[in-house]
Amino acid sequence: MKIATLSDGSASEVCVWDDGAWHALSTAPGQERATLLTALADPVGALATARPSALAERSRPVMPYLPARDVFCLGKNYFAHAEEFSRFNGDDQVAPPAPVVFTKSRWALCGPTDDVVVAPPVAEALDYEAELAVIIGTAGAAIPAAAALRHVAGYSVINDTTARDLQRLHTQWFLGKSLPQATPWGPVVVTPDELGRFEDREISATVNGEPRQRARLSEMIFPVQEAIAAISRVLPLEVGDVIAMGTPSGVGVGFDPPRFLGDGDTVVCRIEGIGELKNVVRVREMSVVGDRW
Repeated sequence: MKIATLSDGSASEVCVWDDGAWHALSTAPGQERATLLTALADPVGALATARPSALAERSRPVMPYLPARDVFCLGKNYFAHAEEFSRFNGDDQVAPPAPVVFTKSRWALCGPTDDVVVAPPVAEALDYEAELAVIIGTAGAAIPAAAALRHVAGYSVINDTTARDLQRLHTQWFLGKSLPQATPWGPVVVTPDELGRFEDREISATVNGEPRQRARLSEMIFPVQEAIAAISRVLPLEVGDVIAMGTPSGVGVGFDPPRFLGDGDTVVCRIEGIGELKNVVRVREMSVVGDRW
């Protein structure tokens, strides 16, 4: 099942895709997250209560939901990207011996077609990172890797937008990864049964139509189940948590010289079987932070 939050700019609906059309679920204003997660937990029940969408023809997918907690992220989780990032960062160690886990502020998230608006002081080294997003559907602590996929409610696409200069300056990655409303995700959440062997799916990114990233999800150093096991060993996972699984090689910082994003650039991040994000970078002064929320 594919599920999305659609909006026409004034109203929104949580919808499921069935028989070639969007069907809306009963959703109270401000309850999109709860409705979407409930539908992921019971797809059959969601379809049974859905009705034809009144917004579909005049609306577009927006961010599926705003997580209750910050996004968990994996760094250096593809060998080739680990190599290119180590050259940039001066790391002696290329492939990590254990998952590199950090967090990104939930307030950094935005929708699959939103402009990525970045203030000039933090736009000097703006980079893109196409990644698989994992949505937790069953809470748990100390989850064994062998059982981890049973805790997954669905998958989506996320562009882990990064200010590389801030990432290097502060050593810890949180600030460089948390530019307000600059991390698109969506356009849908897809249940695991629809993707089948998701490891075989292609992940890619283009900038202004130029191919930059291309890999298979099977190329991850630490697959989804190992990431869930590593995180939950320390911190219990909750329903609705989002995990960004790291990016393949081809990011801007991997070029010599680096090829960072600038005003007007269009970034498309795609995962086969899920969908794509298409976002235009806008570098301008921001008078209000968080105005989308």
